[in-house]
This record gives sequence, structure tokens and C-alpha cells, in this order.
Amino acid sequence: MLYLHENKEQLVHTSDYLDIKVNLKDKMLVSIWQGWLDTAKGHSGCVKILNYVNEYKITKILNDNSKVTGHSGDTKWMIEVWIPSLREAGVNYFAWVYSHEFFTQLEIDNTVDQSTGISMRTFFLQEDARQWLQDF
Repeated sequence: MLYLHENKEQLVHTSDYLDIKVNLKDKMLVSIWQGWLDTAKGHSGCVKILNYVNEYKITKILNDNSKVTGHSGDTKWMIEVWIPSLREAGVNYFAWVYSHEFFTQLEIDNTVDQSTGISMRTFFLQEDARQWLQDF
């Protein structure tokens, strides 16, 4: 199901824990996570994101965790598998919006600090993340 937003983002996936939108003009994917994320949901969502990155030739990701209430975390998998796969697929810029949950923020920082090959920044507001990505 595709839904075209005013800002030219198409909703390409929706579930109880993840919405994924793509902006074809800007080659940007927006992932909006919510609720408690266990390892299965995290891996499944990340794989969906990677599939859409490949399908739509995405170069920028806005990964919004502002509605995440906590997660079981799998930093090692993200650093060793997911981030390198995104890089190989052509992602150059990755903006990550923090959850309001402190321990989730620490996991995000840990992942960003250990990831290489993609320009990554963290933000507290989606608008700031969007602005940073628009510069590229």
C-alpha cells in the first residue's frame, strides 16, 4: 500500500512497531519506530529497511526512534551486519533521532560510535535530522 504525503514521502510499509516512508526525489528513507523493540522486531525492521534501500536506491536515512519506549538491543549485529549492508547498498548519510528513554540513547550512541563508512549523526528532534539530511 502506497500513500503519498504532502512532502512527497510514500508510505511503503506499516506495522505496529515500524512505519517506512520513501522520498524518491531526495533518495531518502524515513523509518519511524515505536513501542518496545525486542531482537526479532529490530532485526525484521532493519531487514525491511535494507530491502527498501536496495529497491529505491536510497542514499539517505532518517531513522526516528523518538517513539521507542525501550529495546533489547543488538548493537553488535547492527555494527557488523546491518550498517555495512546499508553502506554497500549506497547509503551515505544516516540521521538517527533519539528515543526519550536514556538506555536506548546509550545504545544508539554506541552503535554510531562504532560504525564506519556512513556519515552518521544523532538528533533529539526529527526536524533537525531532516534539516541535516537536506544539506546533502
